[in-house]
Amino acid sequence: MLTSTRVALGLTTALSLVACSPTLPTTQDMTPYPSAPTADGRVKILAQASLPPTELTALGYSTEQVVRARANGLANTALPAIGSGLVALPNGEFLGITDRGPNEDHLNAEGKADGKIFPLPEFAPTLTRFRVEGQTIVPVGFTRLTGPEGQGITGLTNMKGEELPFENQASTTPLPFNVNGMDTEGLARFPDGRLITVEETSPSIAILSEGGQVLMRYTPVSKALTGAAYPVKNILPDVYAQRRSNRGFENVSLSGDGKTAWVTLQSPMGDTKADAYKSSRILRTLKLDVTDPLDARVVGEYLTRGSAIGDYPAGGKQADLKFSDTAWITGEKLLTLERAAGLVQLFVDDFSAATNVLNLPDQGKLTYEDIATDLAALGIQTSTRKLVFKSADAGIMDDKLEGLAILTPSTIALTNDNDFGIGDNKTGTPSKIWVVQLGQRLK
Repeated sequence: MLTSTRVALGLTTALSLVACSPTLPTTQDMTPYPSAPTADGRVKILAQASLPPTELTALGYSTEQVVRARANGLANTALPAIGSGLVALPNGEFLGITDRGPNEDHLNAEGKADGKIFPLPEFAPTLTRFRVEGQTIVPVGFTRLTGPEGQGITGLTNMKGEELPFENQASTTPLPFNVNGMDTEGLARFPDGRLITVEETSPSIAILSEGGQVLMRYTPVSKALTGAAYPVKNILPDVYAQRRSNRGFENVSLSGDGKTAWVTLQSPMGDTKADAYKSSRILRTLKLDVTDPLDARVVGEYLTRGSAIGDYPAGGKQADLKFSDTAWITGEKLLTLERAAGLVQLFVDDFSAATNVLNLPDQGKLTYEDIATDLAALGIQTSTRKLVFKSADAGIMDDKLEGLAILTPSTIALTNDNDFGIGDNKTGTPSKIWVVQLGQRLK
């Protein structure tokens, strides 16, 4: 069981802490997890916990807003999805982050998706600080992201050319775009308590204060986001504006000193209907110097060859494979959470011998993603990969795991994204966390 020196709060009290203290813990009180791998080399679940039914009013939404969300199609309003990213805090608690909130496809008269339904359009990406008591996730507080002066941040798309937002299936007129909106995913913490998150829409990278204020957002060159409530620097390579819809940045990790950030796409770029890209396995990772998080510099770009979809029991299309989180191990090594239907796998990706393609002639094109490209002939080496975990070996049946944190050289934590119980995830599954001892050391 995860413990803390803090006074235990009952669940009812914890759920009332909509605006948690902006100061995150700095004392070292982490419950000692095994540093050594299991003796028999098999993975072992040390803890598993779930979030009890938690109404969205606990996150700060009014009863009227929640009632309207139900009328707009959100059948279950007590399934918040807090695990799209995960950070282990020094005192044994955790910090999770939601994505853009409840959403599902909006269908046109022909039954084809023409946008996304946001039944609670006011929803803002939310940080959830929590601890684990036995088999229960106990929230300590929820913090919605805001602009520097408290301006609302939502999960709505930013501009023309992105997914059209609608309030419900009957809507024929889209909601207005929100230049401040973000579909947050991964999460990492700087030594001084500030946070870095990434999002899928632009795609972009955001620096947050401990209290959830957006201090800076980094976007591709062509996406300046004029009029945003917070500072924006469009410094990222513009090729990332070609990310597949809703498949932008999903992964972020920080070096131990907080000076280097690694940001990885969820999927390869390129049109999934085009023969050149629909079976591509090449994903890109950016390396940034974040010595000053508010003045970041892109210093590297690397390639990883994901697994073949045939390595997953449910099969499917290659485009179904996703990278959903990373955690920094040491040096140029990241732990990557890769998933597809029926299975989650963790790989150690070593970029120490990988080619930095940042300033190469083909960097701004989709040459690397084209299945006809011979990377070796171009002198390009991808990251080397080592498989260290399969969810099936731990008896974990959930395959939509998106949060990853390294607790010790041999112990990790994983969280799921239950999609707020909407869209393709209407199973009633709550937010969960697993603490797992690996059969081998990560470092």
